[in-house]
Amino acid sequence: MNRRYILWALAATAPFVAALVAAGCGGSGGPIKPPAGGGGPGPSAAFVALLPVAQRTATYVGGAPCVTCHETGTGGAPVVDFAKWSRTKHAEVGLGCEQCHGPASLHVANPSGNNILRYPNVTRSTVCAQCHGPMAAEYAASPHSKAVEEVMEDVIAASSPATGRCLRCHSAPLRTQMIDAPMTAGKSAAEIDANLNALTLAELKQYAADTHETVTCVDCHSPMSETGKPMRSGKLAMLRRSTHNVDTSVVGVPGAPLKDTETFDHQCAACHLAGTFSTPKTDDASLNAGTARVNFHSNPQYYMLSGNGGVEITPPVVRNSAHFTSSGQCVQCHMPGSRHTMTVSFDQSCSPCHTAADAAARYAIRGNTELQLYALRTRMENWARSTTFTGPNISNDPDMWMYTLDITALGKTPPNQAQVPIEIKRARHNYFFILRDGSYGVHNAPYTRHLLNAASQQLSALGRSAAPSTIVNPSKADRARIRAILQQDVAWSRRAEIAEMLK
Repeated sequence: MNRRYILWALAATAPFVAALVAAGCGGSGGPIKPPAGGGGPGPSAAFVALLPVAQRTATYVGGAPCVTCHETGTGGAPVVDFAKWSRTKHAEVGLGCEQCHGPASLHVANPSGNNILRYPNVTRSTVCAQCHGPMAAEYAASPHSKAVEEVMEDVIAASSPATGRCLRCHSAPLRTQMIDAPMTAGKSAAEIDANLNALTLAELKQYAADTHETVTCVDCHSPMSETGKPMRSGKLAMLRRSTHNVDTSVVGVPGAPLKDTETFDHQCAACHLAGTFSTPKTDDASLNAGTARVNFHSNPQYYMLSGNGGVEITPPVVRNSAHFTSSGQCVQCHMPGSRHTMTVSFDQSCSPCHTAADAAARYAIRGNTELQLYALRTRMENWARSTTFTGPNISNDPDMWMYTLDITALGKTPPNQAQVPIEIKRARHNYFFILRDGSYGVHNAPYTRHLLNAASQQLSALGRSAAPSTIVNPSKADRARIRAILQQDVAWSRRAEIAEMLK
């Protein structure tokens, strides 16, 4: 792992000339503001806990000694591009090396990787919380701050280097060092992909062991250089990717290579693109060949937003909504006022396009979509109930419309998929695509309706009578039961996906 210790991967490092490091951000190691909410150690205490044991007794010395070695690479030290650093907001406010790397006196006296805070811990959000306390507290309340434990455990136990595909989004250390920082440094998609594919299983397991957060601040921001990628307001915030991109030349191509989707120039879509395994493939040949599980990952939000990824039958009259063409796209709704909890609120997220009352009324599409998905599921169950399959104990079983790994997870034997008509395969693709987007129509109401109609038409072509599109006057208990069934399908689908990935 040490051979990969290159400075661009240390995305939270912050060396600069001595004139800028005297005060630092809030003083050496201290926060400007405490995090909101209280309840636990402040960022300074958490930061100290990250320091290597050999650094705990060190004192602060200022930035000049750091510049002496790291500007020229003396003694093999990683070289820092101080010209780029000097143009950042961090340089402007006098942030110094030690605010990110900790007190450096012992490291200056005896340069070693064991007596200075470095990768991977220097990329932890705790480092950024030194100055960005309130924002860091919001981030800590978001899903981004949580590691996906089942993925980490499975990767550590797995015997295939292919499991590295999970870590490309679910491991902040790997993503920072192998994708985000190299991309910011100008590396091509092909170069990044080649380096990722060259990782050994031992290295992948180390990344998994080092993972504490799925995404950290430095996966989105490049603290050592300004990137020219502005926020929606036009302000520069060292963003690694754009927050607005309507170019679907990559994402609109079924089966687009992983190297292109993971380096797509969109800050949110880089992960929320369903492309960790493959982009959605909706042609009949792919639907007939890929019957073990859904042929996309569990996060197709940008595909849904742009109006791509579903089985359409005929092109939609309206492919996407104003949510796709708005200047803010994802951050417009999920990060109003730069809120890092990623939560949506009608009064802030939907303004100025909607009033809070109008947004709340439109939000009812979620409940309507849930009912339509349940009706679609019921029709596929009815098809399975009325079908006699070749095989033991599976005829007339209502679960036989599902993907084979989903059926196996239920402890049942799936039918030969040649016995499942293409109409069912088209309908179930749309069912799971809408389910796993998770917005139930909010991201893209026109495309969601189009895919539901396309699936319904396919089932009608089989001669199955249409199930009611809604339950008459559904009670709260009815809606809760339906929601539980849909979420169970999502859970089965995710487990099946991981099972196939790690086999």
